Amino acid sequence: MEMTRTIQIPAVAARRPQDPEPDLTAMRVIHRAMLGDLRRLAEDRGGQDAAIRRYTTLLLSEIHHHHTNEDDLLWPVIERTAGQAVDLALFTDDHLALQTILTRCTAALAGDLAQLRKALGELHEMLAEHIADEESDVFPIIRQFVPAGTYQWCEDQIAKRAGLRQLLFTVPWLSSWATPEELDGMLDRAGSRFRLMLALTRGRYQRLERASIALPRPMP
Repeated sequence: MEMTRTIQIPAVAARRPQDPEPDLTAMRVIHRAMLGDLRRLAEDRGGQDAAIRRYTTLLLSEIHHHHTNEDDLLWPVIERTAGQAVDLALFTDDHLALQTILTRCTAALAGDLAQLRKALGELHEMLAEHIADEESDVFPIIRQFVPAGTYQWCEDQIAKRAGLRQLLFTVPWLSSWATPEELDGMLDRAGSRFRLMLALTRGRYQRLERASIALPRPMP
């Protein structure tokens, strides 16, 4: 998995009640995409061997990137704004457990596809439970305490941490799991560079997806 860079977390005050809440749309789409693809890859029996391994490699890198940056960026921001109102230790522990099975999935890429699917199914089960807890317990805390501008700062920093190779997968991947309204909102916040990247990468991603996974994507 790729290395991450240390980022200085800015000093920030808690969100005032009259200020706008953070927009968590991108986080919900990321959660939907991770779980949806893990389920499809675990259950599917179609696809081309090499394409399955390549797609799975990119997906596991994306999951690792997402949870590493939650630990490095989002959790510290929540703790600074919410103070003693929240204890995120449980979620950090979950990430350590997830990293163990991510490592097992990565090792399984070189072996039998049946064993890889089994490992991906285990990752899906663990991640689904973690995401359910995060959306029910952490999302309300973010909306209550974290200023919208500070949350946007986190999203911008996470995007900057991603390399070009990862963005070539991430941008069209998320667009495929978002509703049209969700996608428009995400692209508006991300800027014209991401609209251009989506236009350039969508076809390449769709070809890789079709070669990797025979199961259709569930409707958002």
